[in-house]
Amino acid sequence: MKFLSLLGFAQASGNLVSGYNGCLAALRRGQARLVVLATDASGGTKKTFDRAAKEVPLLQIGTKEQLGAAIGKPARAVVCVMETGMAQAIVKAANTWITEAEGTNGRVEQRADQARGDG
Repeated sequence: MKFLSLLGFAQASGNLVSGYNGCLAALRRGQARLVVLATDASGGTKKTFDRAAKEVPLLQIGTKEQLGAAIGKPARAVVCVMETGMAQAIVKAANTWITEAEGTNGRVEQRADQARGDG
């Protein structure tokens, strides 16, 4: 999955923060450009980041194990991408993967461009 590879590149380039506290801090400082939540994150974590993200795109995709493996760390429920171009590339890759998964009857949470209906 290309979006997972791109998360690894973001980590390697220093443009990614992972973990609950680090991501909340990045959002509070206005530095996060994309929030990626694992589909198996707890309901409380999902609720917290849905509120904290406000105007930042929020993407629910992958498992905690997949997100952690992509960035070379233990399982992570949430990661934040700090660079706009990288965030856009990840959203595009994730939406491409989701579209392909829908075509093969895959389970899809939601597309990043549809994640917020509360505008």
